[in-house]
Amino acid sequence: MRPTITKGRDYMTRSDAAREVKSRYAEYLRPAKKRNTYVCPLCGNGTGSTGDGMSIDPHSDGTRLKCFKCGFYGDIVDLYQQEHDCSTGEAFTALYDRFGIVIDENRPATMPAERRIAPAEGKSTTEAEKPAEGLTEAVESKPDFMDYIKACKDHINDPAAQAYLAFRGISETTAASFWLGYDPATGYLIIPCSTSFYIARNTDAAAQLRYRNPTGASIELFNRHALYNDGGRPVFVVEGAIDALSIIEAGGAAVALNSASNTRKLLAELDDRRTENVLVLCLDGDDAGRKAASELADGLKERNIAYVTADICGGHKDPNDALTADRAAFIAAVGAAERATSKPDNVADYITRSMGAEIDKLREQATRKTGFANLDGEAGSIYAGLYAVGGISSVGKTTFIAQMADQMAAQGQHVLFFSMEQSRLEMVSKSISRLTAKADPDTAVSSLQIRTGAQGASIKAATAEYLQTVGDRVSIVEGNFNCNVGFIGDYTRQYIARNGGQRPTVIVDYLQVLQPVKDPETGRKATDPRQIVDYNVTQLKRLSRALEIPIFVISSVNRSNYLAPIDFESFKESGGIEYTADVVWGLQLAAIHDPLFEKEKDIVKKRAKIAEAKEAMPREIELVCLKNRYGKSRYACEFTYYPQYDYFKPKIDGFAEISEPTPWDKPARTI
Repeated sequence: MRPTITKGRDYMTRSDAAREVKSRYAEYLRPAKKRNTYVCPLCGNGTGSTGDGMSIDPHSDGTRLKCFKCGFYGDIVDLYQQEHDCSTGEAFTALYDRFGIVIDENRPATMPAERRIAPAEGKSTTEAEKPAEGLTEAVESKPDFMDYIKACKDHINDPAAQAYLAFRGISETTAASFWLGYDPATGYLIIPCSTSFYIARNTDAAAQLRYRNPTGASIELFNRHALYNDGGRPVFVVEGAIDALSIIEAGGAAVALNSASNTRKLLAELDDRRTENVLVLCLDGDDAGRKAASELADGLKERNIAYVTADICGGHKDPNDALTADRAAFIAAVGAAERATSKPDNVADYITRSMGAEIDKLREQATRKTGFANLDGEAGSIYAGLYAVGGISSVGKTTFIAQMADQMAAQGQHVLFFSMEQSRLEMVSKSISRLTAKADPDTAVSSLQIRTGAQGASIKAATAEYLQTVGDRVSIVEGNFNCNVGFIGDYTRQYIARNGGQRPTVIVDYLQVLQPVKDPETGRKATDPRQIVDYNVTQLKRLSRALEIPIFVISSVNRSNYLAPIDFESFKESGGIEYTADVVWGLQLAAIHDPLFEKEKDIVKKRAKIAEAKEAMPREIELVCLKNRYGKSRYACEFTYYPQYDYFKPKIDGFAEISEPTPWDKPARTI
């Protein structure tokens, strides 16, 4: 239970109340075990012994919360909306009541002193003016904020402001269209972005502090309404508002992120309202800009929104530098970039701008291997794309892929394993058991024994080996049957962002329990199992393309095909795997090649044969490739599977008769 707020009533203006609510997250959330973290009310992260809880993003404005388990990111208002499935207004109303806040529109705002400036001579800050572009929300919603904006606007003709605009190449017409203002008390150019956020740009070029934004406000996009222009004009996406104004000066339409780390804001905006206009990505060429451009490209691909990248700066640092260095050349570059968007997917542009980079990426992926010598010999490498792995029960699908994950991590790859059936304890104990068996079959320990408290030198050595070889490159995310493709995508994108752009291999175990998501148009979830699987397969394929990563999805197969060699028919009830997946692997018992299965009858004998093969220790397993877009289309690899130790041993020379028992054939020891 969260603590009940019993404080007296606080009377505030609406804008002060909004800032106050967002700052009081600690009173709304329960503290987690880890210091300075809170229990996430959406997924419960922070309640267990290992949960890291919900924390404040240190790179935000001090009100943004994030949960690495469920992927939530936002302030307390966003959190309340998700928790109670309500609108923004309903969330604010409920939180005002919880914290004892009363809105008093007649109360003077508690605006910082440096924001209280006098209107220019002969002008009134209450004049009903409307900008031509930019601020289209009702200005009455935040009177104190808009009073400040209007007062600054009245000072835009001050000599210092005019000198700075001339220096930046921004005309009076453009400045007036976007309500640019000047605060003579601080010397800052004020660039409004919404009715609750502005960019304050220091006009003193020698000043150390270049920007000063509203305290406690969330960074907003500049000129977001350009995304929805009726003329179908392409929209340039840049980092800074001055850069966006520079493109507008050159006759283009532009929106600014206002921070290279603000890509989520633009993608969230496009989720709320899709644009049909082509976006032109023109971010800075430094590391932060390249990272932001990559994140935006991934997000736009995933949302199927057309975009191109363009260099309109002509060797200059950013669009404003290009504008002030050679205005005519910059206007020509903007026009050329606009014309190129009429055919955003043309091959000539692809060859010129993208093909070489994609070849380099594919060449880098050629070093990614499964760690199974026989499989790597046939498959070559693991490339970005969707891999489907199917098989009947007891052939060790999860074990096979988990072993592959460990082997890839030992080579330096990062792996995200979304496990919807098995716990982290089960998965890790299997990895340690496997290593005890590989080290010495005579002293091997089963995963069940490890989970029930077994100890010993072999377990200790295997654990140390795991930490040394695999390290922290494998992450097991417990889905608990609530996992959907949206969560997988958000978690993966956050992982990439938190780990310096490192793109992991993603494993989903398994397809048939992956939950549906709400249809954005109807707000309802699909209920037909085949439709759900079809949708999830398609979304996983899109995610693999957008993030340029391999995604392995484990799938069950039709029971009607248990007595026949695995083929595409086995996947018919598992969605469009045959058509959507880039690679399809099937695991089957080697016993399926017995002449018995060539007969049409003898169903009872066939079932008995399969049951016997399922119970065997060890089991002979065959991996069959049914489809491969990256090389050899059909091949087979053979393995000996030791289920008691969760270990697949590749067979290089095919299945061989075992003349006498070996240490591997012994049942798991009892400790």
